[in-house]
Amino acid sequence: MHFHTITLGTTLAALLSLTTALPTTSYSSPLTTRDNGECPSGKVYYVCNKPEFRGCCSIDPCGREGGCPDDKPSTCTPGQIYQPKMQTYLLPSSDSISTPNLNISKSTTAEWDQTMTFSGPKDAKTCTLMWGVPAERNFKAGQNALVRVWQGDKAEGESIGAADFTNWPGVEGPHTHTVGTVKCGEEMVFRARLDKESEVFLEQGAETGWYIDYKC
Repeated sequence: MHFHTITLGTTLAALLSLTTALPTTSYSSPLTTRDNGECPSGKVYYVCNKPEFRGCCSIDPCGREGGCPDDKPSTCTPGQIYQPKMQTYLLPSSDSISTPNLNISKSTTAEWDQTMTFSGPKDAKTCTLMWGVPAERNFKAGQNALVRVWQGDKAEGESIGAADFTNWPGVEGPHTHTVGTVKCGEEMVFRARLDKESEVFLEQGAETGWYIDYKC
């Protein structure tokens, strides 16, 4: 009769072989992004040690100084922005001159249009381009004084709307008019151009001319 001798070394080798053959399971850290089904669109659920935070955030706040910026109160308050930076272009030249006023013209021999640049608050959510005048103003406009406006520094693509200045210089009292809803930004640029042969001049001021009405 033959007996098999099992040594300690043989037993350890067999156990090691079995161990390496078993599947391994990877465990993720508990400080990772959770399923964002609990959070509104655009936010994800986070749990952080540094800084201590648990909740929904639009960015990863873990390890970020100040934590989640969504929790910070907005410094934005609704209001209006007047007196944009104006640039006038004598077409077809691409050169411009700086002027503070709304001054656009179109004839058979010459045409000039303008860009206007507004500096807006960072947290503005809804922005509307408008124009308005107080009771006292320096304002004139010809017939067919429809001014079309594009967002951006070129008159390309679909316009955001138009401002019809026809006959309004003769209307007494203050009045305001909506041109169109625009994309908010810390810098908002628009191009304005007459549709037909006409002219518009409006001396701009703290409550006169083009302006942005914004909500937060």
